[in-house]
Amino acid sequence: MYYRLNLGFLLVFFAAGLSGCGGTTVAESLPDTAPVSGVVTLNGKPIMSATVTFVPMGATKGVECVGVTDESGKYKLQQIRGAEGAPAGEYRVVINYYLKADGTPIKIDGSEAPANLGADEALPPEYSSFTDSRLTAQVTDAGGEFPFELKVK
Repeated sequence: MYYRLNLGFLLVFFAAGLSGCGGTTVAESLPDTAPVSGVVTLNGKPIMSATVTFVPMGATKGVECVGVTDESGKYKLQQIRGAEGAPAGEYRVVINYYLKADGTPIKIDGSEAPANLGADEALPPEYSSFTDSRLTAQVTDAGGEFPFELKVK
């Protein structure tokens, strides 16, 4: 009897978990997005495998939006848990660029910390820190192009 009662409780609990709160998924509750892209250069040259993160500030709704630069420095944003682009609003922009000791960039895929791969952040905190970055962007309902020309001595 005790076994059946617990099994029944678990089945009801599991079914309730599948339906979620209010029947909406995380993706459905996120705000609409607009296409956001750009190019990242370092001392005038495009950088590959840099991670560009738009972090919502103030009243901006939504979650972080992330893109990774290709060999020509181009990136396109995508919400961490949603659609391509970013919602309209104000963002702090954080750009991370990890290099191995031999100067080769590493691709960040989230499976392992860059330090575990023998890489260090190549950009100063004014670009790469989630608390100290001075980079910002104002995304409109139409989205847009946001180039970042970084300079390091």
